[in-house]
Amino acid sequence: MRFGPTACASWILASASFAQLTVVATDPLLNASHQPANKSIAIDFDRAVASASLSSFVVYGHTSGTIEGSFALENGGLRVRFTPVEPFFAGELIDVVLDEKLQAQDGSFLRTQGYTLNFRVATASAPMTFTPLATWDVDPSQFARIYGGQTADLNDDDFSDLAIVCENSSDVRVFMSNHDGTGSFGPLFQGTAYPVGNTPSPNENADFDGDGFIDIVTCESVSNSVSVLLGNGDGTFQAATTYSVLAPSHGLAVLDVDGDGDIDIAASGNDEVQVRVNAGNGTFPTLLSIPTSVQTDYALAAADMNNDGITDLVVGSTSGQVVVLLSNGDGTFVEQAVQSAGGHGWMIQLGDLNGDRKIDVSVANGGNAHGSILLGNGNGSLQTAVSTSNVGHMPATDLGDLDGDGDLDWVLSSFGAGVYQIWRNDGAANFTLAQTIPAVSNPACAALFDIDGDRDLDIALLDEIGDVITIVENGAQDQQTFCYGTSTACPCGNAGDGGHGCENSGSTGGALLLPQGLADVGSDSLVLNVTGLPTNTTLVFMQSATQAGGGLGLPFGDGLLCVGSPIKRLATKAGNGGAQSFGSGIGSDPKISVAGLIPPAGGTFYYQVWYRNNASFCTAATSNLSNGVRLVWTP
Repeated sequence: MRFGPTACASWILASASFAQLTVVATDPLLNASHQPANKSIAIDFDRAVASASLSSFVVYGHTSGTIEGSFALENGGLRVRFTPVEPFFAGELIDVVLDEKLQAQDGSFLRTQGYTLNFRVATASAPMTFTPLATWDVDPSQFARIYGGQTADLNDDDFSDLAIVCENSSDVRVFMSNHDGTGSFGPLFQGTAYPVGNTPSPNENADFDGDGFIDIVTCESVSNSVSVLLGNGDGTFQAATTYSVLAPSHGLAVLDVDGDGDIDIAASGNDEVQVRVNAGNGTFPTLLSIPTSVQTDYALAAADMNNDGITDLVVGSTSGQVVVLLSNGDGTFVEQAVQSAGGHGWMIQLGDLNGDRKIDVSVANGGNAHGSILLGNGNGSLQTAVSTSNVGHMPATDLGDLDGDGDLDWVLSSFGAGVYQIWRNDGAANFTLAQTIPAVSNPACAALFDIDGDRDLDIALLDEIGDVITIVENGAQDQQTFCYGTSTACPCGNAGDGGHGCENSGSTGGALLLPQGLADVGSDSLVLNVTGLPTNTTLVFMQSATQAGGGLGLPFGDGLLCVGSPIKRLATKAGNGGAQSFGSGIGSDPKISVAGLIPPAGGTFYYQVWYRNNASFCTAATSNLSNGVRLVWTP
């Protein structure tokens, strides 16, 4: 048979439509660490992507929740770029999930396994010494028994909140940040505890129903179940829906097991991992069983262990084994070689510990009373475990960049010895004990997160037997926000979000000013970060030695003037996508101590950002202001 030119061209087009849309490069790279807070995300493909298909992208932060931003097609559609509206939270893990429905302009689709890109956000430099700020009992009327928790922004006010999992009372309790830069938290939110299955322990967060709000899942060892709390986006949750699993479960992970873009739930118990598959609406009707050859599965965690854009599982067992299950992206997994966990595999946390973008395994070795590190080879296999010395029953391991040097440090919680051990990473996964913090009684675990918006990682110490939460600040508490945009204070009642200045014409919730780094005259690393600006605006960073209106502010334009007279202008800048920064290490900026003429003896100073509104909003002035920040400069 002979084909004429027209028929031949049609055949070529048809063949192309059956080829597969393929990811060829990402920025950041898979499993990258220490990425900028305002990092845009670029994914390159082998053919042009259809603009109508961009809904197949979801960007999720494990502290931020579903992240708002803009998508753009570049390079003739070969590149998709996502630019976040606001900076990512310090130290958080970001998931970029592409589902199998992503379509190219030629009609082809992404592989059925989908594609998931993970990376971790940088933290600010910090001394990695910890000062207690507050301790409180989760329920003075009973022994609720803290057994874990989530640190996430549950009401979208740009501060992390606490959702505490309690084992004896079988519930989740929410404590909201006071969003004032002090790292303080309010009482039990709305006086409500959310019941879940019997004896919850491990917990994770995700947006299971696709509404943009953070949801929480727990797994329960007594009722053989997992419980899903769907969030309302305001710090409250709907009543839990509990799903049965086949065995007592002590490990939990969330991941997309089948490439459809929604997040499924995996729980470990006995000699198998059980997966509750998301129907796409936050319900989980289907149960899959994944047998393993290790005995008494216990710990569980999820990460991309071979850098193929598919999330895998790592299982630890109380028999002292650990094994990687490489995902096929269709709900099935391939077990890799079983490795010694260095002791009981009580809890697992995953991360790149030596900067090679190959995910490594940290293990809390339970009754063996120590922790272990197993470096990953990037293909699903693990190196021999290296263990710490014994200190007492070790139930928890947690990872985070506590000193801001770009590598992950390590916190081990010793129930048996009643201490939290903080280990410093030298960048090559060699760990040195930096600080030991005595517990009130017996630790359950530690939560590493930025409590006060200064972009270094602080810690919430969760005490199981003491039933208390202790907040410790990384370094000294030296800053506080003040002068907020309330409806009674703002001109025209244009209230901003919690902790922000008055609302502006961009409907951003108002501008939020937060410091990061050290306000130290001798070693000034201070940066002032402002977000929530309208686009295409001019702004001024201001400093004063006094507060206006006794710290409550005075009406000025569309906002509140928080700093008193005389005011020193530190810098005038143009906004960049609704945000801007000034201070040490930002382009050619001088240090704030120099620009502000801070005396050698230090002192207390106040800071605020004034900015132009893009359009007439409230008054005729077309200007507005952020909240204020109080900083104590040390000599």
